[in-house]
Amino acid sequence: MKMNGTDLKEEGSLIDRRPIITCAGEIEVFSVIEDNLTEALPQDTYEWRRTFGRPVRSVHIGGVFVPYSPAALSKSNSWDLIRQPLFHIYWTDCSDVELYKSSVKEDIENWLKELSSKEINDWLIVVVENFDGKRTNKLLPRTTVLDKIRADFAPKQGDRCVSVINPGKIESRSADSWRGLVNRVRHLLLAAYAKAVYRLEEHVRQQREKRNEHGWNFMHYFSLQEELAQVLEMLGLYDEALVQYDELDALFSQFVANGITSDSVSWLSNFQKPLERWHGLKLGSSKLPKDPSILELRAYLFAKQAHMLLLTNKVWEMASRSLPFLNTCSKELIILEVTAPPGAISCWLFLAAMEVLETCDKFNHADEVKEYSLHTAGVWEYASQKIRSLGELCGLMPGGFPTSEQLHIVVELSAGMGDNPGTSDSPSPTDKLKVALCSQEAFNKTYLELAELAMGTYKHIGRLRSARLVGRELASFYMLVGETQKAAAFLTDILRTFEQDGWHELAAQTQIELAECFLKAEDTRKYVCACAAVSAALEIDTLIRWTYFDDMCKCVNLLKEPLIVPFNDIFKITSVCIKNDGDIMQDSDINLELLIESNFPKEILCTKMAVSLETFPEPVKDNKKTQEKVWPSRLLTAKDMRAQDVMLQRLKMKKNLDFKQDRQLAAAGVASKFTELRRKSSTSQQVKEEVGECLEVVNLPLVITPGLNLIRLKKRATHIGKYFLGQTIMHVKNLHIVSPTLTPRLVFDVKEEHPTLKLYKKAAPLLTGIEQSMNLILTIGSYSIDPKSTVKLITSNGLSLHTEQDAPLQNSLEIEVGENYPFSSSRRSLRVLADALSKDHQVTIHVPWTPKPIVVMLSFTPPLTSSWKLFTVLMKKFIQINVIGQCNVDIIPRGVNLNVDKTCELVEKNCHSSQIISNGSTHSYIWELVIGAEMESVIKAEFSMVYRLHNQDGDNKLFQYFFDIADYQTLYILDTNVDPSKGSEFCKVGIVCHLHLTIENNSSSFSPVTEAIKSIMYEVLAEQSVWAVCGRTAGVVSFESQEKYQTVVLEVMPLTSGHLPLPLVRISKYIPAESGGADKSKKNDSHPRLEPFSPGQVYNKSKGKQLHVIANVSENAQ
Repeated sequence: MKMNGTDLKEEGSLIDRRPIITCAGEIEVFSVIEDNLTEALPQDTYEWRRTFGRPVRSVHIGGVFVPYSPAALSKSNSWDLIRQPLFHIYWTDCSDVELYKSSVKEDIENWLKELSSKEINDWLIVVVENFDGKRTNKLLPRTTVLDKIRADFAPKQGDRCVSVINPGKIESRSADSWRGLVNRVRHLLLAAYAKAVYRLEEHVRQQREKRNEHGWNFMHYFSLQEELAQVLEMLGLYDEALVQYDELDALFSQFVANGITSDSVSWLSNFQKPLERWHGLKLGSSKLPKDPSILELRAYLFAKQAHMLLLTNKVWEMASRSLPFLNTCSKELIILEVTAPPGAISCWLFLAAMEVLETCDKFNHADEVKEYSLHTAGVWEYASQKIRSLGELCGLMPGGFPTSEQLHIVVELSAGMGDNPGTSDSPSPTDKLKVALCSQEAFNKTYLELAELAMGTYKHIGRLRSARLVGRELASFYMLVGETQKAAAFLTDILRTFEQDGWHELAAQTQIELAECFLKAEDTRKYVCACAAVSAALEIDTLIRWTYFDDMCKCVNLLKEPLIVPFNDIFKITSVCIKNDGDIMQDSDINLELLIESNFPKEILCTKMAVSLETFPEPVKDNKKTQEKVWPSRLLTAKDMRAQDVMLQRLKMKKNLDFKQDRQLAAAGVASKFTELRRKSSTSQQVKEEVGECLEVVNLPLVITPGLNLIRLKKRATHIGKYFLGQTIMHVKNLHIVSPTLTPRLVFDVKEEHPTLKLYKKAAPLLTGIEQSMNLILTIGSYSIDPKSTVKLITSNGLSLHTEQDAPLQNSLEIEVGENYPFSSSRRSLRVLADALSKDHQVTIHVPWTPKPIVVMLSFTPPLTSSWKLFTVLMKKFIQINVIGQCNVDIIPRGVNLNVDKTCELVEKNCHSSQIISNGSTHSYIWELVIGAEMESVIKAEFSMVYRLHNQDGDNKLFQYFFDIADYQTLYILDTNVDPSKGSEFCKVGIVCHLHLTIENNSSSFSPVTEAIKSIMYEVLAEQSVWAVCGRTAGVVSFESQEKYQTVVLEVMPLTSGHLPLPLVRISKYIPAESGGADKSKKNDSHPRLEPFSPGQVYNKSKGKQLHVIANVSENAQ
């Protein structure tokens, strides 16, 4: 097997574990095909079926052919069959049956007897046939030699006897017979080999179970199980061979950990000898020394494990096993108390780590770089740590010089490493280590190269924390070299990592190292920053904090330019509260309370304390990511300002339901959208040098004591807008300590309140025709108005007003604002008068602070309302006028009058009332309308009343009411009577009576005025609980030109006794089909229709009449 051009098989295998096959019979026949058969056997795989339910594996099996010897035969119960002949083949090319009977048969019998005596059943007889390929006329024999052999020696095992045509002939028959021979030999050989492997496994298992007995030796057992591993490796089962080596590894580790105090493991003392050589690990062909040390045994065992992993293309797993292997070796050396020269173990561990790294680089694949880089990163770091420990031991660290004793240690270590020379282009790990220990410059170069490779590999696989730890080691190394800038860069990175992960104590220790670095570099500004952080670290001893605090104060006095330092853990904002109640108006003060916890060990004197104000940006539509979180209240606590951990945020779950085709539920689950983690920005927030709007402390300087400090800040709100609190700024001379912007945003609005102008009326409604007063109220907002500016009022037609008491009313009025100040108000009284012709008016007000006019709608009501009604008595007509008061002030009538057309005459009935009309009261006036011969169809009427208000002296006022009188002539007079049936004197309950309806037509009296109506329809509307109409309830009567009366008799039945009102009869105009009605403009209708009479056109004389109905005799009897 090859990887990257390297033959792993040749490197790893030293012992040939192929099964041994003996050849008997005619050896010269076999010698012709030996090479072909040896090469053909391992070329193809064959299925190996094993016992105990183990899986079927495809294996490659070859063989070593040797001449047959009875002395070399093994016993059937021997466990070491692997080392002895396993399979036996008898070769013959006899083709004559007679010759076979005379000599070959006896030879085969003797061969099989010798095998049977050893209980060997794994054999095969091969008959090699030679054909020349020419056709012949000879008849084929009935029985061949192969048939005879099968009949004599294998009557039930025909597969033990096969024939093969000479493979030297290039024919199809020869190729087929050759493939059959190879498959048969491969099958029988694997069956025999499987038995031998099984016996070897059983023997290994038995020996393992005796491990706690006296006399048991691990090295003897090691060689035995290694033999089993070599057999599995020969078969191509590299993973199972690896299991055997892993078992040996685990067994030895168990003995070292648990058996050091046991007397039964006396063999373990062989590994407690002092360490004399520490040759480097070699991952390749190697041989275990006869009396190995613990390091040599461990190196050999790991080399075998690595070889199996390389054969299975698992370079990354080899790398993953390397660190546990190295740590195990170190631990076992301590447990076994193995003595070694100083630095010897570190040398061996370094060489082993470098050998693993070089092997990974040698056998790497482009698609597996990430997998084994996950494990090689730790190996690079391990190697850098070991060579640094060697450098410290040998005096090779920067700033020092090796002593003579240390030089002697270097010579001793180089001798113990031995020689493992590499090439000039690729030196071996031993060569690299020897060169590194020769000089300080070479050591520095090697260490830095290894450490930077470790750090770069950690970064490549995303393990930034491990990379930062390597950087911390590099920082200490660069401090020794004197390169403080590089050291500070590495320390700053690890500090940031510690702070992000919450390792406060480690961060504090790193701050001390960083402070010493800046002090050594004479960087005063950065040293002040570091001293501030160290003095505020609660994890450090108080005396140390005091020292750094004093240094900070001394250096602050030396600063010539401002130095900005972030809050971090120096100050903690506990709460922020805006103390203003309600809205913050323009030109008012913004009051802020800030609760800050100081972690300085001593008090400091602040020369300035401020909180910046920043304009809140307008949110961008359709872009939710850019919208900042706004806090809903004006109090922000430390809990609210705590940054949320992305890993602890609540997942947005969504249910998923999968249904089958028949809509039945197949599966249910939940899913969450993957939230991609993003790295935090490593750059801290910076404050601008020039801060604009700020809330500041008024009384300065301000003393900040350790612990909680309540600070009050204020500022006048000069500009309107939306603001949020930004950064907190504290000045200690030229030291400016600045916090990041408060998150979430504490937002507030600075508003301006515009002036308002309102027109108020009194509680009573506004009345037309009466002068009333209203109030004009001007309220000044958050800013004052020019006193000389004017307010202009413009009214609609019919409405006039004025502010002066004696001035004439007008439709347009200008009022000067006058002196004013913010949030004040002033009132002006207005006289208002609306005429009686319109009810709705508006006032348009133009104000100086806005171009948009203010429109005020006013609704007026008249002081009196009227209604009229027409009454009829036969031919006489009476008009009733009702007057209702709607004014809160009493109205005193002075006189009423009703005017109509000259064609008719009015007679007053009760028009001289002197009652006072109060609010809501009703007064009635009646006139008789004398109907003349010639009158208009519509009479125009005008009602007027002269009145005055009770509490006002002056001119009387006039109220007018206009209406029209139409359809006032009496056209028909109805009269109804109910008579008992014949033979009865009284109307009785349940007895049919006669209803006589008489309709008198008076329309001819008004011929020129009223159109004649020929057909009248009557309807009897009797109350169902009182009267029952028998027969028809309605009908049509017609009046000819000369007819005056029409009488209709109907049958009705009283349903109850007593004085009953007569049934009600209603008449209507009956307009037949296809004839024009009263409205000539309407189209002719195909159906007859009814039209009602006006109330004044029909007079019913029977209204109010009652009929005495007595009870029936039979009813009383019941």
